Amino acid sequence: MFLLLEGKGAVHIDRVLALVREGHETAVIMRDGSVMATGFTPMTICKRSRRFMEKGKAEAGRLRRGGLQQ
Repeated sequence: MFLLLEGKGAVHIDRVLALVREGHETAVIMRDGSVMATGFTPMTICKRSRRFMEKGKAEAGRLRRGGLQQ
């Protein structure tokens, strides 16, 4: 699973140690000690990432059923 950040930024959940909200910023603390910052709250990150996964699953289902239909 990927956590979606601003723009096209994403990070795989296995790399994340913690999400820490302080003030108007969330620190994404990585297992390697590095830190990324985002303006999204942890709950918003969760919702965005879930929607992304659900859309991906739906798209995969359409492809299995015979391709994209527009």
